[in-house]
Amino acid sequence: MRRLVPPTHSLCFAAAGGSLPSQPHTGRWGWRARLGAALLTGLVVSCGDPQAGRYIGDDITRTDFEEMAGWGADEGALTHDYAHSGRFATFVGPTREFSLTYHLPLGQASVHTLRAVDLDAWVYAPSQQAGAALTVQVLRPPGSPAGPPLYSEALHVSSSPTDAGKWRPVHHVFVLPNGLPGEAELRIFLWRDAGSEPVYLDDLHVKARE
Repeated sequence: MRRLVPPTHSLCFAAAGGSLPSQPHTGRWGWRARLGAALLTGLVVSCGDPQAGRYIGDDITRTDFEEMAGWGADEGALTHDYAHSGRFATFVGPTREFSLTYHLPLGQASVHTLRAVDLDAWVYAPSQQAGAALTVQVLRPPGSPAGPPLYSEALHVSSSPTDAGKWRPVHHVFVLPNGLPGEAELRIFLWRDAGSEPVYLDDLHVKARE
């Protein structure tokens, strides 16, 4: 199966980083997609790629996870052990591979054609043994033949000795390929990857670049 690697033009590093081996991700069709990953040791920012479009005020989603409790979400993916704001955050750990997952048809995610997903969030890793991958995928439309995602990029979140046990901001622009069908499903989630300790995600703001 072909390895999906993040486009080099969509990443800038504010600190030293590099690539990680791809890891399997089991989708709802039962196949394993291989994820390319970029190592995050500091704040990751967009390189200003013109293909990424621009933000004109349309948000895909914005949540601090407070409203999730009691509304039928997978409450096992919510925790009040650590939160950046309010009482709740979502997390991954040794007993949970995926956080709460945002999913919506691509054509409903923004008013205009979506060119990129501009993501801001806060993450908390209690130690250097904690690691996870903040992942954006576009899955094939319902009823399509089984196959790999139309798009998949994972940004690895880990801690350095100086920021372990601290909340820190994450920013990245996920540039989408042209021609994705509106019926394809956009998914955004935190994946446990190979971390041996929990990683927490809060105050997620996802903007549409059009």
